[in-house]
Amino acid sequence: KEIREKHNIKEDDFLIVTGGKIDNFKKQTLLLMEAVKKIDNDKVKLIVFGSVINELKEEIDRLSDGGRIQYIGWLNSDDCYKYFAAADLAVFPGRHSVLWEQAVGTGIPCIFKCLEGTTHVDVGSSCMFLYKDSVEEIKEKIELVANDKELYKKMKSMAGKEGMKKFSYYQIAKESIGL
Repeated sequence: KEIREKHNIKEDDFLIVTGGKIDNFKKQTLLLMEAVKKIDNDKVKLIVFGSVINELKEEIDRLSDGGRIQYIGWLNSDDCYKYFAAADLAVFPGRHSVLWEQAVGTGIPCIFKCLEGTTHVDVGSSCMFLYKDSVEEIKEKIELVANDKELYKKMKSMAGKEGMKKFSYYQIAKESIGL
């Protein structure tokens, strides 16, 4: 609630978060920002956090409007969890990072770029995958999740039940010492 209030996101808004290092290998974040801009629904909001290389800073600033699309800069790891907890959906359209597992571990539905060796993040249909670097595909998947209440409910339920169990650091630590 505190995060949403801080960024003027209403309770009935559909909040998407994404984050990480935005560089020449993760330019897909710009595609995500463009996709949200094209969604004809003022209730769909996006918060982007992370570091941005100088060459992309101007483009990030151009796509950020301070309302529907907000770039908030770097967050420490504790704050990342707070933003995931405040969100309805996490979208990671680029290369893999540990943020993927952390997002699933907080129990929120996700949309990820489909990359070899990363489908382990899908716990019982709690997420969807992107197959192209395309504004249109990102837009379509977000609209599907945001508009299909039954689909969202199912994804959220699976993320809450399975994601938190599979990617909990506490659970991983217990398993690693054989408990």
